[in-house]
Amino acid sequence: MMPRPAPSFAPHVDPVAHAKKLAATGKPAEAAGLLRQVLAKDSRNAGARKALAALGKYARPALKLSPQDRKAAKAVEQALAAGNWTQVIAQAQPLLSRQPLLSDAANALGTALRMSGRMNEAMRAYDHALRSDPALADSYINMSSLLQHMGQPQAAAEAAQAALDVAPRKAESHLAIGLAFYDLDRIAEAENHLRRATELNPAQVLTWDALSRTLERLNRLEDLAKTVEQALAACPGAPLLQLHQAAALSRGKDDAGALALLDSIDASALPPHSRSVLYELRGRALDALGRYDAAFDAFGLMNDIQRQMHVAPGKPNAFLSMVQARLDGVDALSSGWPADDDTAAPVFLVGFPRSGTTLLDTILRGHEQIAVVEEQPMCAHLSQGIAHSAEAAGLTALTAEELAKRRTAYLSDFERHLGAPLDGRIAVDKMPLNLVEAAAIARHFPKARFILALRHPADSVLSCFMQNFKPNEAMNNFLDLEQAARLYDRVFSLWEGYREKLALNVVEIRYEHLIADLHGAVEPVLTHMGLDWRDEMADFQKSARARPVIRTPSYKQVTQGLYSSADGRWRRYDAHLGPVMNILKPWINRWGYDA
Repeated sequence: MMPRPAPSFAPHVDPVAHAKKLAATGKPAEAAGLLRQVLAKDSRNAGARKALAALGKYARPALKLSPQDRKAAKAVEQALAAGNWTQVIAQAQPLLSRQPLLSDAANALGTALRMSGRMNEAMRAYDHALRSDPALADSYINMSSLLQHMGQPQAAAEAAQAALDVAPRKAESHLAIGLAFYDLDRIAEAENHLRRATELNPAQVLTWDALSRTLERLNRLEDLAKTVEQALAACPGAPLLQLHQAAALSRGKDDAGALALLDSIDASALPPHSRSVLYELRGRALDALGRYDAAFDAFGLMNDIQRQMHVAPGKPNAFLSMVQARLDGVDALSSGWPADDDTAAPVFLVGFPRSGTTLLDTILRGHEQIAVVEEQPMCAHLSQGIAHSAEAAGLTALTAEELAKRRTAYLSDFERHLGAPLDGRIAVDKMPLNLVEAAAIARHFPKARFILALRHPADSVLSCFMQNFKPNEAMNNFLDLEQAARLYDRVFSLWEGYREKLALNVVEIRYEHLIADLHGAVEPVLTHMGLDWRDEMADFQKSARARPVIRTPSYKQVTQGLYSSADGRWRRYDAHLGPVMNILKPWINRWGYDA
């Protein structure tokens, strides 16, 4: 990494203002040198970055290359264009040792390292490029993309904003920040930047793809159809855009049309995740058309692609191991923890994924005394530092001061995600797999109430197998039907152990009852919360449309109204579910679905 020289100006002088003055008086090269010094010390100084970019050709450092180095730089450029990552690395590293300020070579090296799976080294290479040339937009853009890939959307947004500072009319800058905002659920801002990117470069397929995904997530189906039409006019025959056209047909219930279009797309021309989406859409269309064996095969291909992308062969199942470790120690738990009358009493909406929690969440939002936060890992504040294999001892050992501090952190995080103070409303934390956090919840909030959403176990497990979830350690269990069934068994074994040992305050609601009699199913839940029915709750579609974003795959369903086509779907796939029914049978009996 290059050393950071100290800025050569007096402490009371604003260096950015001084640099602008230098530029205005005919000294742009001197101004650029000063701004680069500022950014070497403070890389987040947006004012310095913008001022540097405004210097045009002077913004980038002037280098004197030998004929050998010019030849090597050309070789790096050619290898990068050809996708020869090994050659890029072999040529760029010695070149940079001789010419550390050659930012284009550092940027190329970062891309080659990333494509070779060497993510941390790639990040260091991009950082090198930006420290040597803070006006190089491409390195900010590449860094943003890498940070997104590494699951750091806020940092990705900051890097993309830096790209906008130095290249506000570059389509890729707007695409980068649009993608980061999408992952941060800042959907309106994402849409604005993505639309700007399509204006700046209408031929960029990836921008139209991101904009279409944004509109689809917002359930703006008319806008989606118009946008896909515009995209295909700008990029005729692009498979990625035809995929969105098929998705629009599917959302419009034209399953036959969607299937015909999907079958015409060359799947090999799609990137892996988009290929998994193609098989997901095929599965849904085939299911709607009654071709259940073919639908099951399509969902299997979807999951195979996701497994290849996100699950390392032989890697231990961390989530299932955590559940099992807690289950092994559940007998050591005791309900003898003292209750503090002053503690809050949040409500925790839990259940196995795909059991109607998003539908109930949306219904509850129609009550003015309820505040819901959806799918945020806030319970991490409660289980932090507690060993899975010694959960009972770890929770018991917490002092009153520690408990109070962790409760405050949880409630502050709740209000942060809510975007407003609770102001006396009942906090509802909707995170289905908080089933496995019930002991930590009960220890910190002795008066906590639980809403347990139930659905026929076979329908829940099958629906999870049929979903293209965002990958993580928990959701990766749904890539295999048997693994999904085993997770169901382990999760509910742990939940039932918690429920018995800790005397949890629980009300149950069944998906099948909810879609058959919304008012009748929800009223006991409201009674459990000390509330009365509100007629506004019945218009849950209005609540769904009013939400800026729904964080789960169920966003497509909750805007449609109640429907019963998914109830009992498992019977249509009984031949495929046969091998896992012995795992699920005890739970079918336990929840009374055997009748």
